[in-house]
Amino acid sequence: MRRTGKSRRELLPREKALKFGVSSLSDDELLAILLSVGSQGMDVFTLARSLLRDFSLKDLSGLPIKALMRIKGIGEAKAVRLAAAFELGRRLYAPHDEILTTEHLRSVLAPLGRSRRETLLLAMYDSAGRFLGTEIVAVGRLNIIHIHPREIFEPIFRSGATGFVIAHNHPDGDPTPSPEDAEFTEKMDALAGELGITLIESFIVVRDRAVGILGGTTLNLR
Repeated sequence: MRRTGKSRRELLPREKALKFGVSSLSDDELLAILLSVGSQGMDVFTLARSLLRDFSLKDLSGLPIKALMRIKGIGEAKAVRLAAAFELGRRLYAPHDEILTTEHLRSVLAPLGRSRRETLLLAMYDSAGRFLGTEIVAVGRLNIIHIHPREIFEPIFRSGATGFVIAHNHPDGDPTPSPEDAEFTEKMDALAGELGITLIESFIVVRDRAVGILGGTTLNLR
C-alpha cells in the first residue's frame, strides 16, 4: 500500500504543531518557531540546536535581553521574542500566593547554593510582602560591580514590586562578601531609596547558607 503525506518526523515544526499540537514538538523545534529565521550561514534549526547545546532551557530562560543579544545569531528581534515567551511562562506559573517569610526565602535561595555557575537572582514583592516572581539577572563569570542598575530595576517596574531581594552565589563556598559585593549592595540600596523601593536584603549564597550583607541575616538552606 502506498503511503501518502509526510511522517511526523518529516513535518516542519509549524506543520507538526498544527497537526499534532505544540506538545508534540521537541525543545529545539519550539525554539525554532520562536526564532522564526536563522542567521547568516546558519539555518533556524541549527541555531536552535546550538542554543540548547550551549545553555540549558532554565539558564536560557533567565538571560536578560542584552545577554541574549550577545549570543551569535541572536539579534534584537529574536532576543525580545525569546525573553517575552519565557516571561509569559514565568507569569503563568509564578506562585503569587506566597508571602515573604524565612521559609519562602529558603525555597527561593536554595537553588543558588546548588549552582556551579555564578548567578545573580532578583526576587520581587508587593507592599503586602506577596511574592511577585524572580528574575535571573546574570549568569556566568559574574563581575557584580559591572551589573547595570537597569537590569535590576526594569523587572521591578514591570512587576509593580515595592520591595526586592537580590542574591548571588559564591561557588567557591566562601560566604564572605567582597568589597565589590558591599559596594554593589550600597549602590542598589541607595538607588532603591531614591525610587521609593525597598531593598529588603542582599544575600551571598553558598551551598547550605545564605548570608545577608545589609542586615547580617544568616539562613540555613538545608
